[in-house]
Amino acid sequence: MAYTTLLYTVISLSLSLAASALAPPPDTTLQAPTTVRAGYYFAADADLWPLSALDASLYTHLYYSSLSVHPTRHTLQLPADLAQVRLLANFSRELKGRNPALRTLLSLATAGVEDAAAGAATASGDPAFAAMAADPTSRAAFADAAVRVARENGFDGIDVAWRFPASAVEMADFGFLVAEWRAAAPQGFLLTATVYFSNHVFGAPFAGVDYPSEAVAGSLDWINVMAFGLRPAGAAANVTAFDAPLYDRASHFSVSYGVVSWLDAGVPAGKVVMGLPLYGRSWFLCNKANSGVGAPVVAAGPKQRGSNATGAMSYAEVQALTTTAGGRAPVMTSYDNGSVSSYLAVGDVWVAFDGAAVVAEKLGFAARCGLLGYFLWPVNYDDANLTVTRRASEVWEQSKISSDSRNVTGVRQGKAPFELPPALGSPSPASEPVPVPRSASFSRLCRKKLDAHLHMSVLILLLY
Repeated sequence: MAYTTLLYTVISLSLSLAASALAPPPDTTLQAPTTVRAGYYFAADADLWPLSALDASLYTHLYYSSLSVHPTRHTLQLPADLAQVRLLANFSRELKGRNPALRTLLSLATAGVEDAAAGAATASGDPAFAAMAADPTSRAAFADAAVRVARENGFDGIDVAWRFPASAVEMADFGFLVAEWRAAAPQGFLLTATVYFSNHVFGAPFAGVDYPSEAVAGSLDWINVMAFGLRPAGAAANVTAFDAPLYDRASHFSVSYGVVSWLDAGVPAGKVVMGLPLYGRSWFLCNKANSGVGAPVVAAGPKQRGSNATGAMSYAEVQALTTTAGGRAPVMTSYDNGSVSSYLAVGDVWVAFDGAAVVAEKLGFAARCGLLGYFLWPVNYDDANLTVTRRASEVWEQSKISSDSRNVTGVRQGKAPFELPPALGSPSPASEPVPVPRSASFSRLCRKKLDAHLHMSVLILLLY
């Protein structure tokens, strides 16, 4: 057992060092965005919210979500439905026609990423995505196909939405993937990633599953931090809980902890974009008279047309719940100052959601941290008045104007009961950094570095 543990530890360290070594220096010839007000548009839910209903002026960036990896061929899987093919072709042209300054990105996602509420607590990885990323040939072919499809359809960039790498090996492959894509991407082409709420992945089978922060900071224009989905749903939960609390002094599972962990790992605040959920997490209560936070539940909440899943409601459906209840059941809405969260209880249905007040507080936190911006997940789920979308845009613009002296120090969460495992460090270079190759030799160079680290691992084990 001790031998196995040592083996895994040494290999994990070697992979981390190899992935860190891949990070190219930032491309200073590109004009980086000064702010991001983004949203993910779920193509699968286009019938709920057609493109014509979006107010493109409220965004700087919009994501088409999503295309995925073919489960057996590990290639880019294009939509088969004719309506989806038209949507992909028209997405950028139609939205940019209404807002010429808008930039659009094509999100390449883990299968099933359109389950809006499947966040940090429920996503279980994607074998097809992992297999594609593990093979240099399939990685290169996938990247070429993704860039080609994006450019043919008028997109300005691509987004890697691998939810989530679950081992040190997969994290190293993630580092290879984004570094190689940056090296091959055309000048001015945006490259982002949708990532776990924290730099460290909790609940992974092995210890030390940390994102390669140097590769992230050096290769990506920014990361989209999924700061929601922090509690298990349905049968996995036995009490009500907030899905995306800004603060939680009893655990690591909060927006503030996740954001600060990325900053502490070395990713610049100007490359961090914080996610805001446009869905609510719901349950059926055991006892309608006991409807506070931590109240016992019997099952996930009712299935809705918007989310098409039990235990999740779109923001529009949360608002509709309060109006359709009428006099049939009392409606109780509560705002929790300590966690900066809100919930409502209607009869035996309990829903945690981000209302306008919660969104305003979270964006104030993001501005004080100096973050690049925010994204809404997904934009299809707002109400007809675009209540959250409009409020977020207004608050962010005001926050940017009023936060000239941003400082993260005043908003850090208190120390949680357990320390976050320290990120594996990278040795200081002994010589001048090697320029990043702009050809296929880059992949071979990456693998040579990895082989060297693995050979050293074997030598250490033999000596042991």
